[in-house]
Amino acid sequence: MGIFSKDHVGALTWESIKSKGNNGGPQYTYRAKIHGGWLVETENYTGQCGGLTFVPDPNHDWQLERL
Repeated sequence: MGIFSKDHVGALTWESIKSKGNNGGPQYTYRAKIHGGWLVETENYTGQCGGLTFVPDPNHDWQLERL
């Protein structure tokens, strides 16, 4: 049962992650809760350049700083 299985298609909810500065890094960062941790996605201001990674966190303990 993966995130792209029939039961989970379209079920990702992306949350914006507060970033510090713009020293050549991504301008926008988001996370989505999945089984075993988080998918973290980054993109630049055009939305065309970025990356995707998995952050293990089985209990989903990662708390975001609220604005």
